[in-house]
Amino acid sequence: MKILSFSYCFPNSASPTWGLFVYQRLKALARMEQLQTCSPQPWFPLLKGQAGRDSEDLFADMKVHRPRFFYFPGVLKDSDAWFYCRGLRRWLQSFANGWPPDILDAHFVWPDGVAVAGLAHRFDIPYVITLRGKIYECLKSASQTRQVARALQGAAAVISVSSRMAEEALRLGVDKDRLHVIPNGVNRQQFLPRDKLECRRRLSLPEQGRLLVTVAHLGHRKGHHEVIQALADLPDDVRLIIVGGAAQGGTVEELQTLARSFGAGSRVILPGAQPYDRVPHYFSAADASVLASYREGCPNAVLESLACGTPVVATDVGAVPDILPTPAAGRIVPVQQIEPLREAITSVIETKWIAEDVVKMSGVRSWDEVAGDVQKVMKGVLSTKS
Repeated sequence: MKILSFSYCFPNSASPTWGLFVYQRLKALARMEQLQTCSPQPWFPLLKGQAGRDSEDLFADMKVHRPRFFYFPGVLKDSDAWFYCRGLRRWLQSFANGWPPDILDAHFVWPDGVAVAGLAHRFDIPYVITLRGKIYECLKSASQTRQVARALQGAAAVISVSSRMAEEALRLGVDKDRLHVIPNGVNRQQFLPRDKLECRRRLSLPEQGRLLVTVAHLGHRKGHHEVIQALADLPDDVRLIIVGGAAQGGTVEELQTLARSFGAGSRVILPGAQPYDRVPHYFSAADASVLASYREGCPNAVLESLACGTPVVATDVGAVPDILPTPAAGRIVPVQQIEPLREAITSVIETKWIAEDVVKMSGVRSWDEVAGDVQKVMKGVLSTKS
């Protein structure tokens, strides 16, 4: 089986964690089937610093095709998928002459899924769309919603990383028999229980007291403001580490100012974005991890924390109810509500947890196991076609 996967969100040397979960699933699937990866690059002639032509590169040991397509920055956003599809027609024709794919694999419904639907129709190739959190942004636009619905209805299969998004797909007209819920996985070689004190020393974190950790960019929708407010009412020995870089208007300076305003300035640690191989040590150094997001698809921060044996407090968004067993491995709380968040954190940090039990109860799966499920879906598509 030859699979051609499309994802606008895919790592590169400048942004090695951008879409890393896509890379991890594709890398595991590539060990099972023939696979090529396409990460299209938007291009506008008056903007500097963009690719001047179609290109290819390597991320880790995976070859990535990066054809460019025209778009208008900041305007006509409901047309992005149309420009994507039109811009890749010639590239796909040339590519398929040398390596004809059996199936097209779109990793986000917008713009990838809608664009791939158009390409698949033109070249008569079946396609699969994976639903991630991006769909919620699309549903805010009537035009995008119509385009998304058509693409999903025409897909040979739809994979959702959460049951909640699967329900959205059903509402948009996807046949239940073509819908599959497959949450994300974890790199089990990196994310595993480690000695708490050794991790704190390695990261130069306080050895005494209780630590909470949030691994997420600093954008407002990750709920850092609510976590800091909850922290202010917790005992003084509880500190919060926020591992992530500035994004979507959120900055280190802003969060530092907020923490000071609540009298918790000395208790919030902001190390910024960290290399991916250090992230497991932050989870193992903590007594609990917190993710107070307003919106998610299948948050890998929750899965990775559980794989490290660290209990989680997370908001009731996306796949969280699917992947966080409560009360065996943490607590789930409403979005943007301070008091339930504070109570849940208190409950978790006052409970004695055994890391190995958290891992066992969570049932976190490896990327190879996830890729195996994806492979079955795609084989089913091709067997139906034949």
